[in-house]
Amino acid sequence: MNEQNSAAKYLDSWQFTTQTESSLKVAKTDTEIVKYYESGESLIRLRGGDLYKSLGGKEISRNGTGNTSVALKLDLGVLKLKQSKYLFASYCKVVDPLKPWLALWAVNSPIIAGKRISPKSHPADGLLDIIEFSMRLREFQKAYKRFKSGDHIPHPDIKTSKKSEYRINLNKKQRIVVDGKTVAYAKDLSIELIPHAIAVVLL
Repeated sequence: MNEQNSAAKYLDSWQFTTQTESSLKVAKTDTEIVKYYESGESLIRLRGGDLYKSLGGKEISRNGTGNTSVALKLDLGVLKLKQSKYLFASYCKVVDPLKPWLALWAVNSPIIAGKRISPKSHPADGLLDIIEFSMRLREFQKAYKRFKSGDHIPHPDIKTSKKSEYRINLNKKQRIVVDGKTVAYAKDLSIELIPHAIAVVLL
């Protein structure tokens, strides 16, 4: 199955109606989404974070009828290093510590810290958006001003693709950031996707 057909398949089934129990855990950040997934939760409430904003947040009503709600199935990403792995809900970034404008992003959330790094990303399409910046500092500064609107793409020095898994082999160690936290410095890593890993009800 090609990537485009895979995305269509997952998007056809990412919403469902469910009974909303008061005992459901509430995530207020992307990191908490991962925490609840790792603890075995399959359905949670969501009240904050990048994915919350990307899904519409308070401005989008996902309520069903009566005591039911519309839940949304979300993908999660997995960063794999030699001896460890890290899950992420929003993004993973591989960045040159000395030249931070040279970076590769694996994006699950179209909105990251108020910026639209990858405006066409969808957190339930079974694919990660890979965004590679290979521009000079001055060009990056110009592009950065467009991050909020997302119209820095297309650009000849910004390569974009959609992948369910991606392997990276570099000449020197790079800083690895997942959902805003630096987790390692590495030069060999792989990134994979867990499709429809956890479902959320927006609050």
